[in-house]
Amino acid sequence: AVVSTQSTGEEKLKQCFAHIESWMASSFLKLNPSKTELLFISHKSDSTPNPVGPKCSLQLSRTIKAVPTTAAQIVPKNVAKNLGVIFDENLTMIPNVSKIIRECNFKLVSLRRIGNKLTKEQKIQLVHTLIHSRLDYCNGLLTGLKKKEIARLQKVQNAAVRFIYNRQERRGVTQLRKNLHFLPIDARIKFKICVMVHKCVYGTAPDYLSDLIRRRPAKPQTPRQNEDFTRLDLDHSTKLPSSQAAFKVIGPRHWNCLPRELREVEDEDSYKSQLKTHLFEESYETMPTRNESKKRKRTTCSTLSSSAGASH
Repeated sequence: AVVSTQSTGEEKLKQCFAHIESWMASSFLKLNPSKTELLFISHKSDSTPNPVGPKCSLQLSRTIKAVPTTAAQIVPKNVAKNLGVIFDENLTMIPNVSKIIRECNFKLVSLRRIGNKLTKEQKIQLVHTLIHSRLDYCNGLLTGLKKKEIARLQKVQNAAVRFIYNRQERRGVTQLRKNLHFLPIDARIKFKICVMVHKCVYGTAPDYLSDLIRRRPAKPQTPRQNEDFTRLDLDHSTKLPSSQAAFKVIGPRHWNCLPRELREVEDEDSYKSQLKTHLFEESYETMPTRNESKKRKRTTCSTLSSSAGASH
């Protein structure tokens, strides 16, 4: 008899839930079907992302001693929450970004109501506690996010900077953010990835992460004295754009771009301090302020006008 793909998928999922239920029962835990979410993750170009059908529902049977056997249905969803992070079926992380923005904007509105009664130092402390803590929570998962989504998160940080300086206009935030020594959003994401790679390299990360990182092996032939052994092997096993944000791909890439003297720092606290300084200088050296942009425009306009006059 030929077994259909849908029935095979349902059986596998039932077995999976049965194993989870058995493991939780042996660990004196209880599986709550009403709080269990089922999410099928696939590429957005896949025409049939759900292997068990769009209207599939699993019958989760709970057979625990001294409790009558009950059943509950688990229906697949488009988004699911895990440890406070919202995942969607294509792993675009857009629903999670929207949730972060809503929560931060709500907190900023509440802070503005008492802003005139706070000092600048108190405002900075509140921004770190309420805004940056939310922006930095699991932000390593935002690696590879589209630039427009990064820009949405950057607007939240810019609004927090305006709150600190009591500014209402939506301009001139870059220099203010630089004065506060705030890393921009993309640099904060890179900081988290580089810290995780440092833990993998120096043996303080769990094995499931350390196994993804491989040091570049030394060449058996007479190695050069200036050969850099702190660099990591790059993963070229896949060329798919959706796989370039994987930790084993983007982690070594970010690590190898760091200066050699920074990669050789073994102490974690010292490494974090120097890494922040490096990313800070890297971010604001390539980010001109509004006055610098105006000067560049004036210089360009004067150059064009002088060349036009010379041609006449």
